[in-house]
Amino acid sequence: MADRHLPGDSVTDPQVAIKYLKDGNERYLKGALRDKSTYKADRDVVIKGQKPFAAVLTCSDSRTPPEIFFDQGIGDIFVCRNAGNFADDTACGSIDFSVGVLGVQVVVVIGHNECGAVINAHKGTSGLPEELQCVLGKIQANFKGGDVNDAVKENVMSSVERIKGLKFVKEKGIPVLGAYYDIGTGVVTWY
Repeated sequence: MADRHLPGDSVTDPQVAIKYLKDGNERYLKGALRDKSTYKADRDVVIKGQKPFAAVLTCSDSRTPPEIFFDQGIGDIFVCRNAGNFADDTACGSIDFSVGVLGVQVVVVIGHNECGAVINAHKGTSGLPEELQCVLGKIQANFKGGDVNDAVKENVMSSVERIKGLKFVKEKGIPVLGAYYDIGTGVVTWY
């Protein structure tokens, strides 16, 4: 196994995919990021097609870029983002596509601290524009009780369970993991 995913290579082992993500977060925490001077060469490879090894559903919060905190490059991870990182129909369709067509080997749903969507859903904020209120309502439906930290985890795990039931995810037995990203420390904690 190479120490990093190369954009033209297929990964066929979920444990390798998980290791790439965990190793990338360790590099990020140490400030020992991989050389980004390969981007031009990587683009030349991915123009012919993509072979991401992981799919990541995370929040659209600008402080939560998985390509950076997992220290991955072009073509490495298939990313879906929305406010509150919940598995709506669009995210689920995209993730199942990434598994069934692109061959990703692991799906990760990542929540984070200071998530405005989860905080407002937890508070029961109302009176917002219809589209935003709809998002908060879908997130709020995942809560079982407890504080906002519990709400973050419940929201992630609800999405994990929904994704586990997707056609290709289920057929291929792809692991679906929950995680938490701390925007202050950069640490990814796996549920």
